[in-house]
Amino acid sequence: MVTIKHEMVQLTPSLPFKFYAKDPHQAAIAPHWHRGLELNWLVAGGPLTVVQNGVTSIFHAGAMWTVDSRVVHASQSGGVPVQEYGIIIDPTFLESVLPDSVNWHFTLQGPPEPPVPAYAALQAAFAALAKPMTAPLTPVSRLEALSAFYEMLALLAAHFTAVKATPVVRVNAPLVDEAMALIDQQYAEPVKISQLAAKLHTSVTTLGNQFQATLKQSPNQYLQEVRLMKARELLLTSNKPIEYVAMASGFGNSRSLARNFKRWKGLTPSAYRAAYKRYHQNDRIYFEN
Repeated sequence: MVTIKHEMVQLTPSLPFKFYAKDPHQAAIAPHWHRGLELNWLVAGGPLTVVQNGVTSIFHAGAMWTVDSRVVHASQSGGVPVQEYGIIIDPTFLESVLPDSVNWHFTLQGPPEPPVPAYAALQAAFAALAKPMTAPLTPVSRLEALSAFYEMLALLAAHFTAVKATPVVRVNAPLVDEAMALIDQQYAEPVKISQLAAKLHTSVTTLGNQFQATLKQSPNQYLQEVRLMKARELLLTSNKPIEYVAMASGFGNSRSLARNFKRWKGLTPSAYRAAYKRYHQNDRIYFEN
C-alpha cells in the first residue's frame, strides 16, 4: 500500500531551490509533504486536480499555486498530458533572506479575481526562471535563474502572503515533522496519540500544542485527514470493497468511513467512487508502481 511520504528535497546544485519539470505523461503525484515552500505553474494542458490537506482545487493552463510547508498534497491529471514547472524553496534560505516568512501563509491559489498585475509579473518571472533551468546551466544562465528567482520571491512576499496567528508556544518543527512521519506510516493501525507522544519522548499536551502552532490542527485531526486522503485514493484507484477501504485506511469499519467521508466530501464512499472514478482511471498506473 502506498504511504504518504516525507519528501527529502534535493536542491538544484548551487541554487537555493529545487526546480522540476513534470513528466507530461505522469498521471498522478502521490500524497507527500516537505518542509520547503512550493510554487507551481501549469503552463499548458489540464485541467489538473490538486489536493492540499484534503481541500481539492482544479487548475487550468496558466494557473500558479503555492503549497505551504508541511502541507500534504497530491495531484492528478486524469491521463491528459500537461506541461508543469515547479520550484521548492529551501526553507532555511527563505528564512535567512525573509525572516518574517516563518510567520507567513502563502495565499496564491490560481489566478486572482479580479486580475492583479503582480500575477502576470510572477508568470513572467517564472518563465524567465524556467528558460535557463530547462537547459544545461552555465555560470551566466545560473545568474539569470537567480535573478528571476529573487524577483519571484519579492512578488510572493509583497502580494501573495498573509500573516499567521502568532503561536502561543515556541515551535519545535523537528518534533512535528517526526510525528507526521510516524502518523503517515501507521495511519492504518489503531493509533493512540498518547503512545505517539511517548514514543517521541514528549507529553500529549506538548505534542498537541506543537501541532496547533505549526499546522493549526490537532494530531488527531491530522490523523483523520491522512486516513481520509488514503480512503479517497483507494476508492479512485482500486475496485476493493468499501469494507476493505475502511480497514486499509484506518477507519475500522465501513460505517465509520461512511460517516467521516460524507462529512468531508458530502458523498458516501460508494457515491464518490461512482461519480469520480472514471476521471482517475490512469492513476492506478502510478499508485501501483
